[in-house]
Amino acid sequence: MSALILFLQNLISPHPSIKEPGQKRRAQLLAGLSLTLTFFLLVGIFSNPRSLGVFITLGVFSILSYLLSRTKYHYIGAYIFSYSITFIGFLRIYQGTANSIETAVNSTVHLSLIIASALLSSGGFLTLTAVSVAATFGANLYSNIPPNEIDSIGRTGGIVLSVGALLYGINLFRAAIDRSRLEDLRVANSELTEIKLNLEQRVSERTLDLQEANHQIKIRAERLQTVSEISKYITENVDQNSKELMSTIVKFISEKTGYYHVGIFLLDKDREYAVLRAANSEGGQRMLARKHQLKVGGAGIVGYVSQGGRPRIALNTGADAIFFNNPDLPETRSEMALPLKIGSIIIGVMDVQSQQIAAFDEENVSILSTLANQVAIVIQNSQIKENAGVSSTFDTKQNIQLSSEQLVDGYSYLPDGTLSSAIVIENPAREKAIASSETVVLERASGNIPPSLAVPVKIRDTVIGVIHIEAAQNNRKWTDDEVALVQSISERAALALENAKLFEETEKRAQQERVVAQVTSRISESTNMERILHTTIRELGRTLGASRAFIQLTTPSDDEVSGNGKSS
Repeated sequence: MSALILFLQNLISPHPSIKEPGQKRRAQLLAGLSLTLTFFLLVGIFSNPRSLGVFITLGVFSILSYLLSRTKYHYIGAYIFSYSITFIGFLRIYQGTANSIETAVNSTVHLSLIIASALLSSGGFLTLTAVSVAATFGANLYSNIPPNEIDSIGRTGGIVLSVGALLYGINLFRAAIDRSRLEDLRVANSELTEIKLNLEQRVSERTLDLQEANHQIKIRAERLQTVSEISKYITENVDQNSKELMSTIVKFISEKTGYYHVGIFLLDKDREYAVLRAANSEGGQRMLARKHQLKVGGAGIVGYVSQGGRPRIALNTGADAIFFNNPDLPETRSEMALPLKIGSIIIGVMDVQSQQIAAFDEENVSILSTLANQVAIVIQNSQIKENAGVSSTFDTKQNIQLSSEQLVDGYSYLPDGTLSSAIVIENPAREKAIASSETVVLERASGNIPPSLAVPVKIRDTVIGVIHIEAAQNNRKWTDDEVALVQSISERAALALENAKLFEETEKRAQQERVVAQVTSRISESTNMERILHTTIRELGRTLGASRAFIQLTTPSDDEVSGNGKSS
């Protein structure tokens, strides 16, 4: 069956040069009708018709029309096929072989008009209709058919005219529908094209946005990495005295960030001036040599920040009204000043200058502000050690190191936002972080242990604690930024803990000195031995909160009196 269908499709397939769909359909229709008519004519010939010549003539026209339908001149075949059928009808009237004029017209002309309405153009169809109507109304002039009472030329011609008009109207209606469909299709295609263009534009914009976002993420990651390296370097060099430490800090920050000048200002004891204490650039060294200082709240963004305690950026130092032109740093094109704060107390300003216009943005402020806070803590640490006379190499293992059993002395953050005393739960990430002194990331849940992040808290490579974070979801993935953030917080927490420890020790020593001074003062007020003993033991018992205290003097032996013996 499929082979037969394929054979029939090949019989009516149009010429390959015909591309327009409407023309292809007309060529296929002409091939099918002409083949069908030829078949019926061949069958009719074997039935011994009265007008064999008519059959042969129509058959020749049908075959010719079929042959033309398979070429690029199919439209000529359509005219031959339609007009030949009409011609045969009026030829029978002329020859007198038809039973009547009405029979001849009805059997051929109506059929030819229907075929012509499908195959011919509007002009060709109207021409055929006009010829058919005229030939019908004028049939009495050339007819050789004997007169017949049932013939009515007017009725027959009117029917031909009506059929032609009806078919032409149908064609016009179909053409209007086709035009409407084409217009709808054009509009739909236009909308689809517009949507496609919009989608392409949106995809292009999204692509650019993603590229920009990736670029910004890359820049942020590089900045975070730089700050992390600076923080690590500062932590490793906290044993230096404050002057050396500040000098080391500004040089390393300049090397890592590429800013040509970094300076550290500290407020004087009266908090009237911000005094330059460290700088890396040649101009900064000249400023240090002449003890450069700026009035708090005075000219320049350093004076502004030292008073207000908020970061300040000058993106174009030539246009910023707050910027004060410094002859020692003539290459400066943009500047950023960050407050050095301990809690809410301003202790100084970190000044960063670049040779590029608009070298700083809010991202720089956010990241470097965290670094400035660490610098402030480190500087205060160093100054506390120097002022208190505390050795910078005190035994951290003896004083502040925490063992795994002591880690319960901490705090836990709960999902509802509250804090509670830490309860240590066995977790391989925490144990590994304590043992290895390195950050441990547990990305997959194991049993009842969710994804975890453990970052050791270290002072000079000594682990004093651990920051342990557990995810709320088992599919949580820790990003590099999150790990870097916790590591930075860990470093700052370690410095703050060391600072607090040093401060407590300083306070303790000061308190001891005050107590000694008070007891000594009261003892020295008495000159009587018994009173001195009473005062001494009373003040010691009161100060130490002892339940019982006594002092006992021994009587020296004769040898001890003479200087040869020992007291017991």
